[in-house]
Amino acid sequence: MSLNRSSYYRLKTNDKGTIRRKEQSRREKENEEYLGIIKEIKLNHPFFGYRRVRAYMKYKHKIDIGRKRVYRLMKLNDLLVEPKRYKAKRTPKKSKPKADKINQWWGTDMTKFYVNRVGWLYLVVVLDWFSKKVVGYDLSLRSKTQQWLDALNIAVDNNCPFGAREYKINLMSDNGSQPTSIKYEKEVLSLGINHVTTSYSNPKGNADTERFMRTFKEELIYINEFDSFGEAKEAVDEFMKFYNEDYPHSALGEISPVEFENIWKLKNVA
Repeated sequence: MSLNRSSYYRLKTNDKGTIRRKEQSRREKENEEYLGIIKEIKLNHPFFGYRRVRAYMKYKHKIDIGRKRVYRLMKLNDLLVEPKRYKAKRTPKKSKPKADKINQWWGTDMTKFYVNRVGWLYLVVVLDWFSKKVVGYDLSLRSKTQQWLDALNIAVDNNCPFGAREYKINLMSDNGSQPTSIKYEKEVLSLGINHVTTSYSNPKGNADTERFMRTFKEELIYINEFDSFGEAKEAVDEFMKFYNEDYPHSALGEISPVEFENIWKLKNVA
């Protein structure tokens, strides 16, 4: 070939270097594109960690990206969330029941948040422990027994087409005055639902529902301010739709509650 050996290897090395530079340039462009998507996600969901950001990119944006790559991009741009470390102060006296099908175990709970010029608003939620889906909720200016019953009746209407008695639902609540009132107990009994209350000093008794309340506040309440009941109601409705249909839940394999429920029904309902 009339080419010195040293010249051949120099040219070969240069070709590899060019390929490496092209690959590095392509990866840098990809990282810039991915970083833009990550920043957009973090803008709307500031409490998302790198695992959930990656899951959301794969689930919503159809981007197949590695966990370590997302972590590096978020770390370099100071987008990581500091994990909270909690030390248990109490020992549960009873283990929490575990659901293995839809409409087997529901949990209900209440939280409140402040609205400018209005005052406190109270949100009562009914959550299916198996699919993690919010099956019913009620937002009101009051936290009376009727509001808890309204949330429960909405859950029955939404998720029990054949009536609550056909599903033998178990309902877990705390020992608050509303879910332990005579009115509430009578209504639950008439629906054919088995009402169970958490044992005292048992923080894990209704853990799934309480964990949803934390997600609700991190995703909606802590990052927004509302000036009217209507504005807050619209935002809550939008969040519930987002959570049920688009929120990638780690306990469900990073898919949404509605998608998980649909997949389960296809496999288990003839």
